[in-house]
Amino acid sequence: MRVFGRLAQKLRPSPSTAGLLWTLRLAPDVSPPLMAALAASVFASAVLPVAFTVFSGLLVGSVPATVQHGFASSAGRTTLSLLVVASAIFGVTRMIEPLRESLATILGLRFDRHLQKRVMHAVGTPAGIAHLEDPKVLDRIKVAQGIGTTFFGPGDALSAFTSVVPMRVRGLGSVLLLAPFHWWLALALLIAQLVAWRLVRREYFRSIALVSDRANTIRRSEYFRDLALSSSAAKELRLWGLLEWLTDRCDGEWRRVMGEAWRERARGRRTMVAISLALAAAYFLALMLVVLAALQGDIGLGSLAVYAAAIRGSAALSSMSHADFRLSQSTEAVRAFVSLQPLRAKSGGMGHGLLLPKSSPRQGILFEGVTFRYPGQETDALNNLELFIPAGQSVAIVGPNGAGKTTLVKLLCRLYEPTAGRIVVDGMDLREIDVRAWQRRIAALFQDFVRYHLSARENVSLSVGAAGESGRQAQEAARKAGCLALVESLPQGWEALLSREYAGGVELSGGEWQRIALARALFATEGGARILILDEPTAHLDVRAEADLNRQMLEVTRGLTTILISHRFSTVRRAERICLVAGGQVVEQGTHDELVAAAGPYADMYALQAARFAEESAYGPSGSSR
Repeated sequence: MRVFGRLAQKLRPSPSTAGLLWTLRLAPDVSPPLMAALAASVFASAVLPVAFTVFSGLLVGSVPATVQHGFASSAGRTTLSLLVVASAIFGVTRMIEPLRESLATILGLRFDRHLQKRVMHAVGTPAGIAHLEDPKVLDRIKVAQGIGTTFFGPGDALSAFTSVVPMRVRGLGSVLLLAPFHWWLALALLIAQLVAWRLVRREYFRSIALVSDRANTIRRSEYFRDLALSSSAAKELRLWGLLEWLTDRCDGEWRRVMGEAWRERARGRRTMVAISLALAAAYFLALMLVVLAALQGDIGLGSLAVYAAAIRGSAALSSMSHADFRLSQSTEAVRAFVSLQPLRAKSGGMGHGLLLPKSSPRQGILFEGVTFRYPGQETDALNNLELFIPAGQSVAIVGPNGAGKTTLVKLLCRLYEPTAGRIVVDGMDLREIDVRAWQRRIAALFQDFVRYHLSARENVSLSVGAAGESGRQAQEAARKAGCLALVESLPQGWEALLSREYAGGVELSGGEWQRIALARALFATEGGARILILDEPTAHLDVRAEADLNRQMLEVTRGLTTILISHRFSTVRRAERICLVAGGQVVEQGTHDELVAAAGPYADMYALQAARFAEESAYGPSGSSR
């Protein structure tokens, strides 16, 4: 079956044909026995109807002699034998059809799951995340999952293919049955059918390629649909009365694509009508030749029956059914899947780089002239940034919004690669270090942390390679994060499902979720992570909870290389070193006391924030005097 993959690569067939070749290449990987059984059933579905046409014609031709000589004669025995054979073929054909459809459905479902897993691996394999922000990649992911609201996925290709192939083979077999009558008639019908099939297919499936090319617009339509169906936007949609607006936008985006497809199909209707009329005329002339030959005594009754049935059956060569439509759309999904496979090459040298000692970093991390620009942007997020983070110390990164603080830690995590410059860990270029091993060395609480719809235990102990997933380490991490009492107070304790979207689930507040996410990061340190990144770790906490966590911060980060990003100076002032980033560069660094004494930008920002907190303390958050 691997020959199909090589054909798809070397022969440069049409997109639909290439997708079909890849389907035939990949399907046996799912289940070779099922694929073999399906191939056998497809072969039987294709051949048996042609055989039935032959034997039924012979049966019709034997009837006059049987009527003349009776069933006891040799002619009668021949008729009975042909009747038995034709009936047996008919019965087997009727049994094969549902068997073929069942096998195609089962294999198609498995094929879908198989490719879904491979798509997940292809998209998830790259160490970075830049490809997930590339509209072209997102479009291919969408098509690989299924095109538009019809959702013809890769598995539909198998089901449709096993319906189309028997039909085409039956049409070809029917044409070949005409060869003994007049070879030139069989050849003429074959050419006419192939030309008609080519023209019909071109007109019919031009719209399908158009839909696939507009996957970006389809994704927009589904975005509006999902907004209306999800709980995340439910409050604002109701308060602002956006339901009708969303519905109109969803329908409008979808019609932008489908309207073009409908117009494309309308333009091809004249061609379709002309082809249909031409084929009808060809069938009529062929049938007239057969009837005239029978009337002149050149062929018998049996031959008349066979040739007439063959002319009718030859139409299967050019007819376009719903199965053809499904096949063309679903093979687009397979092609999109294949186009995602090169993403695996962007794995950043996983398994091939240098491995650091378990105690690294032992000296520190150096950003050496690092510049970075996000794809498609006109300005740099970081510009020739110089920064040294000593091993085992806590470093706070502060600065205005858009200064490049979070970008800095994304580069450190190798979610992106620097545009220029380099990051050095204990004297080694970070790009030379095995990326997955390095990422396992990092534990992070990002500002946009994920609220997993999992149990409390799984939410805390998700980090790969961490030991004691359900034991003491998880409890210790929860204690350090200040959420152990919360977890133990849940109705099902550690096994409580943290989502009200499922039966028996519970919902947490923003601050409680942040502590769970912090516990997850701290749990990773129990499994060997030596770098802790805390991006706004107190953003969802109230003032009292923030003060409690700040008092625990030294204990939580002791012995770790900690990078703390926060807008709250009450949080960062405890760090051993503070760096102020502005315009993509480090403009100040030192301890809190040193920076305040320097009376520079940090001191100004600190004074502004301290004045605001003093005002709130005196007058209350609402502005009214206490």
